[in-house]
Amino acid sequence: MKTIEDIFNIIKKTINLKDDFIEYEIRLSNGTFERDHLINIYNIRKGIAIRQENHKRTEQIQHLLNGLENYSEKFLKVADISNNNYFTMFYLSQDWNRVIGYLENDINDGTGI
Repeated sequence: MKTIEDIFNIIKKTINLKDDFIEYEIRLSNGTFERDHLINIYNIRKGIAIRQENHKRTEQIQHLLNGLENYSEKFLKVADISNNNYFTMFYLSQDWNRVIGYLENDINDGTGI
């Protein structure tokens, strides 16, 4: 079983996190999330972002959808990483070995996830 710090380091290879492990609050999912269900949810959220003309959010969701659609397994795990100004939801392979996609959010920009 991977430790929270192991998972953080896998995530850090995918996205440029500015601080060390101890600077973030990290939550890992206990359960799994079904890939097809997530694709449906994020297609709806993408449609909402398009109607709101939120181009940044639309692009982020499309990037996540690409990762989900290219992932061949049925289930994923989720990790949330946050600190005072930052929150990101990461979808990882069921064995926690690689990041499939993520949605990044600057808490001060008000776009929400």
